[in-house]
Amino acid sequence: MHTAKLLRHPAATPASARKFEVVFEQASDAIFTVSGERIDAANHALEDLTGFVKGELEGHLVDLLSPLSRPELHLPERSRGFAREMLEAPGTYEDVAVLRKDGYVRLVDLSVRETDEHYKVVLLRDVTAKKQMERELITKHAELRNAYVAMERNNAELKAMQETLVQAGKMAALGELTAGIAHELNQPLQAIRGYGQELQAIFFSSAGSEPKDPRQAEIRSHLGEMVKGVDKMTSIIRYLRTFTRKSTEGHDFVDLHHVIDDALTLIGVQLQSRGIEVRRFFCDQLPPVYANPVQLEQVFMNLASNARDAIEATSRGSGAIEVHTRVSGKLVEVIFKDDGIGMDERTKAKAFNPFFTTKEVGQGMGLGLSLSYGILSKIHATIVVESELGKGAVFRIRIPTDYRELA
Repeated sequence: MHTAKLLRHPAATPASARKFEVVFEQASDAIFTVSGERIDAANHALEDLTGFVKGELEGHLVDLLSPLSRPELHLPERSRGFAREMLEAPGTYEDVAVLRKDGYVRLVDLSVRETDEHYKVVLLRDVTAKKQMERELITKHAELRNAYVAMERNNAELKAMQETLVQAGKMAALGELTAGIAHELNQPLQAIRGYGQELQAIFFSSAGSEPKDPRQAEIRSHLGEMVKGVDKMTSIIRYLRTFTRKSTEGHDFVDLHHVIDDALTLIGVQLQSRGIEVRRFFCDQLPPVYANPVQLEQVFMNLASNARDAIEATSRGSGAIEVHTRVSGKLVEVIFKDDGIGMDERTKAKAFNPFFTTKEVGQGMGLGLSLSYGILSKIHATIVVESELGKGAVFRIRIPTDYRELA
């Protein structure tokens, strides 16, 4: 190669031309010069980059390096193929695909420098490895993000499982507590009931059927209330003892729609008197579930009663309860939704705790939701609550069609 050919500088001496020739050949970046539309000179780095030898490059059209002549080639994403038009506007072009002799392409940053109107110097810096690393980094970033999302999901599931275990522990503790209560209170309650009935018998035999003294009528009434109060306490203790047992007594395949209707009928008068409308959105083909219908009716009554109280707490004088049913695989979903006062985060977190209530003293024991939780747990069903203060509440129940298949 002659220096005049490389630089087109007539004043260059043979020595300086030789120096520039060495620099040109030993440059790490691929370089070629263009005269008109043909490659005039090429260095060793261009041979390595393209796979062509000098004899195949020098004197040939620059289109030799353009992948645009091969429409079957798929260029890397966000790149463009080398074209002779790039030589007409000196400057730098990034992510340019250059065709190799073996039919593959390499990505380069291409720089065009013009020495005169017909002679240009073109530098190509191979960035294929760099772009590959960038793509791998993007891929790894996406994988890490997916792993992070999966980890967050697993953490959420773990937290839910922990909360379920904690709740199950509370229910187990409640079972032990009720057994102790039943043992300690049953005998004195029966003694109180027995003495109350004996006093009734003594008083009625001496006072006759129509007591003349108003105080006698008052005493008779108080004795009757005392016996009824003892019976009520006995029934509460009996219920607390039965709901914690793992019993399948009374279980059968039941129609949830009938059970829900029965529960709503029982408190229908209360709902109507408070201006509460019940809207049913029942699935047409809901499969039966294996459960105790009486216990499920108690669950739905508890939910309806809570919705009633939440709506009444708004002081609007009206409201609505929606009941939805649907099928999800081998599970049946029952959704109770109300437009009541809603719950804050603290109340929502403790909603299923035994004896937790936001009602005033004497208006509730705080056992409705915890008992419902226990009933549902026995048939491997779940219940969760979604609520915000002032925006009502949604209770979602998921019941397996036959929990025995899960055991």
